[in-house]
Amino acid sequence: MSRIEKIWLNQQFPEFKMSNEDGQQVSSTSLIGNWSVIFFYPKDETPGCTIQAMTFAKYHDAFVAFNCQVIGISSGTQESHKQFQCNSNLPYSLLIDKKSTLRHNMELGKTLGRIPKRVTFITDEMGVIRYIFDSQFAVKTHAAKALSFLKTNSNNYQF
Repeated sequence: MSRIEKIWLNQQFPEFKMSNEDGQQVSSTSLIGNWSVIFFYPKDETPGCTIQAMTFAKYHDAFVAFNCQVIGISSGTQESHKQFQCNSNLPYSLLIDKKSTLRHNMELGKTLGRIPKRVTFITDEMGVIRYIFDSQFAVKTHAAKALSFLKTNSNNYQF
């Protein structure tokens, strides 16, 4: 079990309030009522992040079928997020983690001391973290692992 899993697995996703690519405020209360896949990525428009984001977009309908929303988070600006969303045809919101505040509060860390870690969380309908995938380089695998978890476990948590 990774350090991040030891800290966060089966814990409530931390409270947050951030703007998305359209300037709309999104808060942690938006996680209540449906499953959520929240993926932290290093930077808009970079090769690995584009592949990761487009893989989540490719399987977006499958996530929706599980009553699951997809949310991307990085420290990019509203303009860079909007451009990234348009260029990559992303059907989900990208939240602006100004100064990486949420990333720091969650102790996600950096790879090689420089690159913000790439971590995916799945929360249940009550906002409790049920799955974490932490891999900087398996960019296509984040969406596949998330979907596999939902297929196997989304009915195991009844409220």
